[in-house]
Amino acid sequence: MARRRKRSKKWISWLFILILLVAAGIVVNLVWKDYFSDDKGQDSDEETVIVEEEDKEFEKTENEEVETTEEKEETIQYDGEDPNEGGELTGVVTYAGVAGSNLMIRINIDQFLSGGTCKLKLINDGVTEYKDTASIAESATTSTCEGFNVPLSEITDGYYEIVVEINADGKTGVISGEVEI
Repeated sequence: MARRRKRSKKWISWLFILILLVAAGIVVNLVWKDYFSDDKGQDSDEETVIVEEEDKEFEKTENEEVETTEEKEETIQYDGEDPNEGGELTGVVTYAGVAGSNLMIRINIDQFLSGGTCKLKLINDGVTEYKDTASIAESATTSTCEGFNVPLSEITDGYYEIVVEINADGKTGVISGEVEI
């Protein structure tokens, strides 16, 4: 009896897997190109138009700048007067409110001052209920009162007028504000 030789059919399965991988690679490549080519095609057309328009505008503005540079007037750097040269000190109450068990009052002064005092008065119904004094602290271009922390136990609830008298460098000023406790 003659023995029949069995042929291995593994090569068929390997060939099938190889064909599937090649087909998947082609599909991925087509989808990838199609997806990104549409976006790039539109963007590149738009970019070309935008770049051409910008070039035209640049040419226009470059020519206009030469003409307008000759016609410019001297620019005034600051509007208004220098607050340091005035005879009166000015400022604003930047914060007035209750924080914890204190009424906090913060004052900003428009002028640069290297020393002086801030005198606080809290007035309720025409009666001065609280007075305090703080030093002036300098900042880069302005100044500030070092701050007032009024214990709530020393004043009653109600509507208060805040009056701060500032004295420094032979100048005076009054800053006013309001607060309700």
